[in-house]
Amino acid sequence: MNANWLLKSSTLYGVLGASAVLSMLALLLSQDGLPELRKREAELAQTRSRLMDLNRRNRELLEEVQRLAAKDPELMEALARRQGYARPGETVYTFRNPKQDR
Repeated sequence: MNANWLLKSSTLYGVLGASAVLSMLALLLSQDGLPELRKREAELAQTRSRLMDLNRRNRELLEEVQRLAAKDPELMEALARRQGYARPGETVYTFRNPKQDR
């Protein structure tokens, strides 16, 4: 048997073709195949989105820290008001959410 005869044999190409088709079916339909790949891609997209949100929040916090370090008067006042402080002579009104009282 020489190599030329083997390469001209239709049986060889038939076996190779059937093997390729069966391999693709196994890849697509197996438990760790295409469905798992889609699941991992969705997980990756969700993680990337969360990472972008965290990066944005980190930038916001860094800016706030820099403003605090520079003793920005507007920021200091906003933080004091968030904690319930008021200037002398001001009246602070607090409102409750009726849905939270239940």
